[in-house]
Amino acid sequence: MRRVLLTVCLAGLPLVASGKLIFPERELECNASPSDEKVSFVFNFSNGGENTVNIEDVNVSCACLSAKTDKPSYAAGEKGQLEVVFAIGSFTGVQRKALTLVSRDVASRENERTGLLAILNIPDVITIEPEMLQWSVGDKPEEKVFTLKVVHSNPVNIRKITCSRDGFEFRVIEKEKGRQYEIRLKPQVTSTPLLGLLKIDTDCAILKHRRKLAFFSIARKRRS
Repeated sequence: MRRVLLTVCLAGLPLVASGKLIFPERELECNASPSDEKVSFVFNFSNGGENTVNIEDVNVSCACLSAKTDKPSYAAGEKGQLEVVFAIGSFTGVQRKALTLVSRDVASRENERTGLLAILNIPDVITIEPEMLQWSVGDKPEEKVFTLKVVHSNPVNIRKITCSRDGFEFRVIEKEKGRQYEIRLKPQVTSTPLLGLLKIDTDCAILKHRRKLAFFSIARKRRS
């Protein structure tokens, strides 16, 4: 009986109004073009409470992101925007980056954290498979193959390849001009562990895609 009376009494108390940011969408997805250096996401929101809300911080999960709101403070019912800029750099494929907006109700001084997600689809121009060629210490120094494919609409040709390590031989086989190449790599010996790379310079019209890197290693055998 006491529990029922307590519930009734609490239900009769006035509610304390608070400031609260409302986001129609907490997850945004964009498509980049191969030449894009940066892509912007805009998260819209509004203050759905009765108190003013201050923006305390925006925490990002990657150095590739920068974010800011159009104002530092929002009155009750006021609308705002959070702009998030993704610096693409060497990223390709589907990139999912989280961020957190920290806001404070001016009246109650309580913080609220809102999780957001920016998804960017970045097309490849040139792909290299596998990601790394590997030999084990003591293996027969046999030739292994990288396959380079041009998946962009315009053809791309290899101009020059430089190896970061001495003691490796490589050759290029053109399978389809401007579209597909084999890069065959062979160590002279496999007696020492090492990590190296091939710098592949091309005539790609998009500057940031002009050079590709292909990695290789000689690793110690794992003990069973």
